[in-house]
Amino acid sequence: MTCTRLFASAAALVCACALNTLPAFAKADDYRFELVGKPQAKASRDIVQVRLVHAPDSKPVPDAVIFESAADMGPMGMPTMTAPVQAMPAKAGVYGFEVEPGMTGTWALHLAAKVQGEPETVRGTITADLVK
Repeated sequence: MTCTRLFASAAALVCACALNTLPAFAKADDYRFELVGKPQAKASRDIVQVRLVHAPDSKPVPDAVIFESAADMGPMGMPTMTAPVQAMPAKAGVYGFEVEPGMTGTWALHLAAKVQGEPETVRGTITADLVK
């Protein structure tokens, strides 16, 4: 009987230690996109730069893969007014996008990214004042 209890206690201790060493995953809600500076007008395009940040420690995430980007005028009550968006190469954790707005106003840039080690897709929206 004592041997059985001792074995059960040892097994419980081993399981508790094993569970403690498993990696903890952040949630997609632990990340946010931030606008970096003001958008820069270039011909009929605006260059919008964003940074993905791990919110709990405010550290930038330089190696994310942003696989989805879309722009619309939802902030101005016109969500069906969309604009073409083209991703630019990332530099030092800053992700750039060329947006061709059809008109001047406040635009929403919707982004989706994969972060290394994070099982969920990180989604976010930033707003920026763009010019035609």
